[in-house]
Amino acid sequence: MPLSQSIRFWIVKLSKLSYFNIRYRLNKWVKIEGVSLPVYLSYGYNVLRFIDNGQYESGEIRIIKETLGPGDKVLELGTGLGFISTYCAKKIGSENVYTFEANPYLRESIRELYTRNGVDPHLEFAILGKEEGKTVFYRNKESLLASGLEGSSIRSNQQIEVLKKNLNAKIKEIRPTYLIMDIEGGEYDIFMEIDFQTIRKIQFELHPTILDAPKIDQIFKKLEKNNFSRDGSFNGQNNYYFFKDR
Repeated sequence: MPLSQSIRFWIVKLSKLSYFNIRYRLNKWVKIEGVSLPVYLSYGYNVLRFIDNGQYESGEIRIIKETLGPGDKVLELGTGLGFISTYCAKKIGSENVYTFEANPYLRESIRELYTRNGVDPHLEFAILGKEEGKTVFYRNKESLLASGLEGSSIRSNQQIEVLKKNLNAKIKEIRPTYLIMDIEGGEYDIFMEIDFQTIRKIQFELHPTILDAPKIDQIFKKLEKNNFSRDGSFNGQNNYYFFKDR
């Protein structure tokens, strides 16, 4: 980026952060798609700007709004702030939403959001994968960025030890019909390990800056092999929806 463009970028960013600082100190709550979301400067600029313009998780919500229905049971990997699990709980009931988050530092924000919206999805702080035990998780203390992948594009400045639980055992226990996933590059490991069992619908985000083209191709081949079809009407923002007929 040329120096002049870089200077303009930082001027705009700093002015926006000043605005956010005033706007959300006066009222920290904003409503997006019927979900009341608490807003803190600690979320970082890249999250704050999408919350402020109402586009936070817009790609995911567009898909879920049109595909989640009565009779579905959700398994979400990557709770984040709890926005998606709250939306799902409002639509199909808290008892039908199971969500897993690796970052324990989000616990207070998630619970605050659930309480405000009158929902109580099943929430566990753990990573799902092949083996049970403990594993290392990488987070950026100045933002919401986090990943289970060492050397990802996330500039992590803290390593924490988190609980790891068996993915396929949890699927067998919960019997979800709908898998929702946004785990900053960890999607590849999940898809290579997963036994879909009762899952018929999948919404996920891919991160091309973390996963290379061959790995993304392997994900699509795994889905095709297991009789999932891609719905091409949901193109854009690296969000995908696959489904299979009963």
